[in-house]
Amino acid sequence: MTLFERVGANSSPEPGALADVLSLFGAVADAAAGSPPEATPSIASLAVWMARLAELSQEEADALYFAALLRNLGALGNPAFGKGEPLPARLAEMHRWDIPVSGARLCESIRPLPRPTADLVRWSAERWDGTGYPDQLRWHGIPRAAQALHLACTYVRFADREEALATIAGESGQAFAPEQTRTFVMWYHACGGEIEPVGIPLHALDAKLATTGEIVDTLADRIDAHNGTPGRWRRVLQRAEHAAAALQLSPSDRTQLACAVRFFAAGEIDDAILEAERFGPMARLGVKNRAKHAVAAAALLERSTTLGAAAPLLRARAEWYDGTGKPDGLRHEAIPPAAMVLSACIAYDALEQSAREKTREDHRRPLDRIETASGTQFDPRVVSALAQTVQERT
Repeated sequence: MTLFERVGANSSPEPGALADVLSLFGAVADAAAGSPPEATPSIASLAVWMARLAELSQEEADALYFAALLRNLGALGNPAFGKGEPLPARLAEMHRWDIPVSGARLCESIRPLPRPTADLVRWSAERWDGTGYPDQLRWHGIPRAAQALHLACTYVRFADREEALATIAGESGQAFAPEQTRTFVMWYHACGGEIEPVGIPLHALDAKLATTGEIVDTLADRIDAHNGTPGRWRRVLQRAEHAAAALQLSPSDRTQLACAVRFFAAGEIDDAILEAERFGPMARLGVKNRAKHAVAAAALLERSTTLGAAAPLLRARAEWYDGTGKPDGLRHEAIPPAAMVLSACIAYDALEQSAREKTREDHRRPLDRIETASGTQFDPRVVSALAQTVQERT
């Protein structure tokens, strides 16, 4: 059962909610790739303008918009951006070459997207002279829409417009088709290099083919895969839902908690070391690190009008009940109860997984450690609810 089905939402959501969640998916992927999410709307808009000036079809222009949003999907789970020891530079570069292919596969699995989207993501790094990747296409073998996306990504990467113009002009016949370069130069001089935003082509999304909740769950799975913690959000959700029921949290709080569980790990996306491996989930030294991840996850979710109401829970999940947590030093009832549930369930899961992997201890030892922090790190009511949940299920 998906998030939106849990809260009784329409299983065939409006395209606006679908587009909003897709944008969030793209923003998380941008974070994984080290690309600023705020650049993406400009890339999408410029790519669409290039398509219009080149008189491409409406379907290609629509697909270009979503390909721009999702161009970095392949970075989620890519070894070059994953956790652990850094790869040698050459090996990391080879793994980066796989990003367009992996991203295209993910786009193919998101059925509401316009049909050409996956191909445009796959070929967005091809070069006119055949030295691009992954398929070394050349000349007119590269779809013009894919060339437009490559050009838009290149232009937006530069802070200085004149430098961007000079670079693209200098790459004519190498990275970019000569006619594509001429179209770009024409646009540049007509608009002064200022990108006029274009609207999201909602009409191009077929909301009948998948629910928004399914896409949210897919994103949560990809976040866990990227962090090397498969299945984590599902385990945390199971504990959190039972604890929330024991605490008799309101339906609204439980809805936001379910959302926050799916996205708390997004704050770890661009960190080379898994949070639980740097500091234990109970270590006071780790508060600052956990708060950094909490703030990062909240900042990503705030971008979503559909899911953004859960962002305060993400931000508060590193607060301590006694007021010594971060980032805001909240205390007692000032901390949202659902955030306290989230915090305790994340810590319990980390302790439980560590016990299983290293010492094969039973479920009681993690719970004992959680109980020692009742009244300091965790709300005593939440600890009692979690203990009740664990005892009932063991």
